[in-house]
Amino acid sequence: MPFETEYSNFPTKKIKRHNFKNVDDAIAPVINEINTLRSQGLFDQADQLIKNNSDILSAYIADAVTFRTWEEEIYNTQIYAKQKQQFVYFDREEPDALYSDVWIGGDWHVM
Repeated sequence: MPFETEYSNFPTKKIKRHNFKNVDDAIAPVINEINTLRSQGLFDQADQLIKNNSDILSAYIADAVTFRTWEEEIYNTQIYAKQKQQFVYFDREEPDALYSDVWIGGDWHVM
């Protein structure tokens, strides 16, 4: 399976950590103004305010690109895990195995 690479470089590079901040007094006035504009239906003005303050807002708010990155990195991690880990079960009864796991079962005796 191929990895998605539009937003993520995993597994060839580490997954990016974002370290978002909680809203504080430094950004609260801008966020309150954005929320007020949205509640009044002034979405174009709210969008312009976001664009004008994107450099400081990016530390506080996850945008669509961030969500798309997370989605792609989770997808790539799933592919990587399926390719890299496999379990072999030696049980009499078939276990609840994952994709590509191996079950060797039946009546067998250890010598």
